[in-house]
Amino acid sequence: MTGSILIGVLIFCLASTVHYFALTRLYGVITARLKPGYWAMLAGICGAGAAHLIEAMLYALGFAVMDSTGLGGFKGGDSDSFMDIFYFSLVNYTSLGLGDIYPTGHSRFLAGLESLNGFLLISCSASLVFFLMHKSFKRD
Repeated sequence: MTGSILIGVLIFCLASTVHYFALTRLYGVITARLKPGYWAMLAGICGAGAAHLIEAMLYALGFAVMDSTGLGGFKGGDSDSFMDIFYFSLVNYTSLGLGDIYPTGHSRFLAGLESLNGFLLISCSASLVFFLMHKSFKRD
């Protein structure tokens, strides 16, 4: 149980750090190189989306480590496939929770943290996109 909590907290902090640096760097590049408008907004969406994929991959690696060490596992689908674990991670990160693959054992704790972290980080990305769109609509 302690190992699961440590893995979860580590990945939660790592994903949050990746997101912070990705969004701050992305914002700096967009505002320095693009005028407010469609292209700035599209760059924000694509950049934030790429950050989210990396963050979901971090959680998938955490699930794979927990699966290989016996701390948790999965039922449904082909849990021996890393692509299925990554699929679960993406679905869980976005809080969809389709249920065709589900975690067992202590992996359930990591799944809960991932869902919470995904919700928070997606909200930050939405804020950035809203800000970029607002700048393009703003009339001086």
